Amino acid sequence: MVKPFIIGTRNSGQFLHAGAEILRNGGTALDAVEAATRLVELNPNDTSVGLGGIPNILGVQEMDASLMCGKTMNTGSVGALKGFKHPISVARKVLDEAPHVLLVGAGAEHFARVMDCETGDLETEESVKVYKAFVNDAFEHEGIDESQAWAVNYARSQNLRDWYDRLADERHGTVNIVAIDENGDIASAVSTSGTALKFPGRLGDSPIIGAGNYCDNRYGAATCTGRGELAIRNSTARTIIHYMEEGLSAKDAASRAMKDIHALKAFGSMNCIVFDAKGNTTSATTRPDRESVHWYMDMESKEPEKRVGINVNPPVNHDE
Repeated sequence: MVKPFIIGTRNSGQFLHAGAEILRNGGTALDAVEAATRLVELNPNDTSVGLGGIPNILGVQEMDASLMCGKTMNTGSVGALKGFKHPISVARKVLDEAPHVLLVGAGAEHFARVMDCETGDLETEESVKVYKAFVNDAFEHEGIDESQAWAVNYARSQNLRDWYDRLADERHGTVNIVAIDENGDIASAVSTSGTALKFPGRLGDSPIIGAGNYCDNRYGAATCTGRGELAIRNSTARTIIHYMEEGLSAKDAASRAMKDIHALKAFGSMNCIVFDAKGNTTSATTRPDRESVHWYMDMESKEPEKRVGINVNPPVNHDE
């Protein structure tokens, strides 16, 4: 039996204590990943998740989150959620209470209110500052037209795809936290405010089970962060699990999935954290200029342990 542990992406290290304590006291992996993710959602210094998340092109913060249970394969996801402090807990309510697996927009918000989920203003001084800087740079005018049609027109005039391609990789971010408990049950959690200045209603890979989030007690867990459209196109999280099912190690499965991303020959990068059913952990990135990092805690850990994963560089084109 694998001893309980929890791992998370680079922005989760200081918050893994909450999940580790739950596992230490015999709690479930689902409770552990939700608890740790909630703390990241409250971190105003993380502008890619929860409080302080950079808004969409109209200045509205829309949150995505998903949660999966590796024992039952039950899932709960929400997308384009506005006005709730903990999207991951709304996703948990979908998993536990709803007959559906994914709720978005106004429907997700109505469900969250019915479930008495905590509401809150997610704006911070920094998130407002970033948005105003974008407005001032994008369009020379005094004030913002109430319809904000200028923003849509701006995106159209700049060619929407090209405009998103110019967004820095730092404006794509997500928290991924995965764990295994004393019963051998696995859970995976993902939460994000999505691509900064995204088009309203855009969903990335985070709320899409199989794209940005997947786990299975038999094989392990995989979650993703980066340009979500790439993970959606490749079903990256589920593909990593499939590669492990076919006999690849966690490291080799992650590496192969990142090579699949390179094969798309599309703009943007992808990162993942992975562990297999034997407890081997890894992380991987397609970015050659960035260290691949994940944080680890087990029941004996006093502090999170930084673990370095692998960089999967694009193939060399000898024809160029």
